[in-house]
Amino acid sequence: MSNYWLLKGELGAPGWDVLRKDYDDKKVEIVHLDPKVWAMIEADEPPAGYDGLTATEPADGLYLDPQGNALYMVGGAVVRTAEEVITALGDEATAMLDKMGDAHTVLQRLGRAF
Repeated sequence: MSNYWLLKGELGAPGWDVLRKDYDDKKVEIVHLDPKVWAMIEADEPPAGYDGLTATEPADGLYLDPQGNALYMVGGAVVRTAEEVITALGDEATAMLDKMGDAHTVLQRLGRAF
C-alpha cells in the first residue's frame, strides 16, 4: 500500500532539481505540488536522496497548489471534501464550521490550509 509524504525544503535546496528529474524519469509520483515550496509524493517509503528536502507525514488539512487546485488530507490519506477534514479535526473545527458556514475559511483560520 502506498503512503503520502510531504517533502518540504528551502527554495534553493538542490533536492528540488533532483526531484524534478526523478519525476520526469518516472521514478517518483508527485500527486500535488506547490513548486519550490512543497511536494506531495505517493510512495511506499519516505522519499530520500533529495538534499535539503525533508519527508514527513502530511498534516490533516487542505493543500492548495498555485492554480488553486485542492488536495484534502486526513490521517495520511486523500479525502474528497473540506468537510471531511473538518470532521476529522474534531469538535472545535465542527463548531467553527457551524458558526462560519464555510469549510475552507475554517481550515484557513485553524492553520490547516497549506
